[in-house]
Amino acid sequence: MALLQAHGGLSAGLTRFRNGLVSDGWIEKGSLFATPVTLDRVAAQQARAVAQAFPDATLLVGAPACGAVPASAVARHLGCRVAYVLLQPEAAWHRMNIPKPPERVVYIDDLICTGQDACLALHFLRQEGHTVLGVSAWISRAALSGEQLVTLAPPPFRLLDASELGPDSTFEFQDIRE
Repeated sequence: MALLQAHGGLSAGLTRFRNGLVSDGWIEKGSLFATPVTLDRVAAQQARAVAQAFPDATLLVGAPACGAVPASAVARHLGCRVAYVLLQPEAAWHRMNIPKPPERVVYIDDLICTGQDACLALHFLRQEGHTVLGVSAWISRAALSGEQLVTLAPPPFRLLDASELGPDSTFEFQDIRE
């Protein structure tokens, strides 16, 4: 959280996300990706958390839209192999590495908002014959029911019930993809 704060990655204020959720702020993860040295510091922290929670992992998997860079950086710290799962238009392996089962997989992400993409990736990994040990993310707004989820920090902002907002509510940030 201190790194996000120091790099201007925390934006407090009434926020409407593209997915329709509402929060009292949002996280700009790009502020960490923009400086590789800072990203590597976060990757080292995430690697320690993965090693502690999932010591038997043989493969780290990330999605190109949000988890490929962290997965690669964390894998470097752990000496693990890495692969990437495409989630659109349907789940499939990226051609750079198609791992043969059975691997003991940890799905790596930066921020999880609803958990839909993570659940889609986990389902795909299991369908492919891999053992999913769990998920590691910097921050998660979703609980991922039935999955072991390890995060580096709790969400700094709360999700709000949009029905509780008054008609005069003014959003400081709109159309945000966290």
